[in-house]
Amino acid sequence: MIVVSPNLCFDRTLWVEAFEAGTVSRPHRVEITAGGKGVNVARTVSDLGTTCTLLGLVADHGGEELLRLLAEEDIDVQAVAVDGSVRSATIVIEDSQRATVLNEPGPVVHSAKSLLDALADALDGVDHELVVCSGSLPPGLPDDTYAQITRLAHEHGAICVVDGARSALAEALTAEPDLVCPNLDEAEGLTTGAVLESAHPAQELDDVRERALAAAHGLRARGAARAVVTASSHGAAYADESGDRWIPAPSVRVANPIGAGDSFVGGVAAALVEGTPWPDAVHRGVVVASAAVEHARAGRVDARRVAQLIDLSERATR
Repeated sequence: MIVVSPNLCFDRTLWVEAFEAGTVSRPHRVEITAGGKGVNVARTVSDLGTTCTLLGLVADHGGEELLRLLAEEDIDVQAVAVDGSVRSATIVIEDSQRATVLNEPGPVVHSAKSLLDALADALDGVDHELVVCSGSLPPGLPDDTYAQITRLAHEHGAICVVDGARSALAEALTAEPDLVCPNLDEAEGLTTGAVLESAHPAQELDDVRERALAAAHGLRARGAARAVVTASSHGAAYADESGDRWIPAPSVRVANPIGAGDSFVGGVAAALVEGTPWPDAVHRGVVVASAAVEHARAGRVDARRVAQLIDLSERATR
């Protein structure tokens, strides 16, 4: 499995009692880690016992430190060097578990050629059956980068899963990816132009389910073979050629809600590599995401806890 994550970063996570814009806050805990959605996917996949390679653009300024942090986590990285500085993402988590995220744009990259060439080499060299596109695109990278990656993956006989947003997602749909899995805000933003992304939405379940199912069908109508729309702690809507279904999320105690969507992608990807059918793989992803938010570090998951939640879920449906 190859996880393509063009916009790698440093995650600076701050835990505070409460946060209010325009005031002084004093975090009681700070952690700096390698970040980017693809890093979280790679963490989850690794914790579930599946191997993967993280393919990403690494800026020269700060890049050595980023690679050191990734090596500390035993994440296999294929780095594509670019000019500029590694971006940072600032994540503020309140004791109430409300999260505020400030994502910097990243270094300016004028062409996707080096990234695509690296992916082509990787696909030529090893029999990879799955390519995951994860996260935002840095400034300057063409909006159709994920579409190009999807076509390249298909040319090599690989499945392609795309977790992107806004114009990157819209362009990717033209290449008919095997699965797209945006969150509800990202999915609705494709048609409504909304720019606010809720880190932890708190809408009513019935409303969320209806909107998510409609958005999943809308994504399929625009080209996706299959679509999942995640809705935080509520669950996820899944649609394919046979119809749709709502998959509720198990109830868990949240330590860090950030990265749940990435762990969902990692859970689906790991299940697909094992040969799990699509609907079951999506259900596994929902369970994995629920287990992941119980960890303080985004993307981390306990495989034993996943098995426990799956067992509880199966008992509840008997």
